[in-house]
Amino acid sequence: MKIYFLLNDISEFNAQAFCKKYISSHEITYGVVLPENPEHFDLIIPWNYKKIIKDYKLQNVIIFHSSDLPKGKGWAPIFNVFYKELDEYVISAILLDEEVDSGNIIAQARFKMRNTYTADFIRKIDDEVTIMMISKILKKMKKKVLKGAKQDKKQETYYARRYPEDNELNVNSTLASLVPFLKGCEKSHPSFFYYKGDKFTISIRPSIPPSMPDDLEITFL
Repeated sequence: MKIYFLLNDISEFNAQAFCKKYISSHEITYGVVLPENPEHFDLIIPWNYKKIIKDYKLQNVIIFHSSDLPKGKGWAPIFNVFYKELDEYVISAILLDEEVDSGNIIAQARFKMRNTYTADFIRKIDDEVTIMMISKILKKMKKKVLKGAKQDKKQETYYARRYPEDNELNVNSTLASLVPFLKGCEKSHPSFFYYKGDKFTISIRPSIPPSMPDDLEITFL
């Protein structure tokens, strides 16, 4: 089967090893714009794509959003799973829809959040689990058309967009109250604070690195 990864920039795609591990038997193409003939592909995957796809009638586009949709639509889902101290991490695979993050849910992957998880670790797990989900979706597509389940709008919540300045810490807060915030900030966008006029960055990591969750479940809706 033919897969097209829609990227902001070719250099941003860092899941080649996972593609080789889980979907190497399929034909994979990358690009920064929708293909002229999208129907020639079995699956089109926007990968951390920042633009809105306006042709929402395309039925072979599946978007992956890292929240338990319809809860957690919008921005910064990885940060918010830590900041809000959620019990589970969920990745939802949805069909393209006219409204952002509102398409029918095809499948969801979930696992329990552990104390040693950080945003940097979750980012890596997110990439691998997404490719695992794509593999399972492709197998399902061989047998039937994927329709998914409609989202309950009464349950939807939204995360606001975050900016670099939002990572500033309150130096008067206790360390215990800051831990969820610190775990939610990635090294590429670290938390910071000002002390006597100077800016300092700070990040944390567990002494023993966590491993792939053993309670990972991928289910179709």
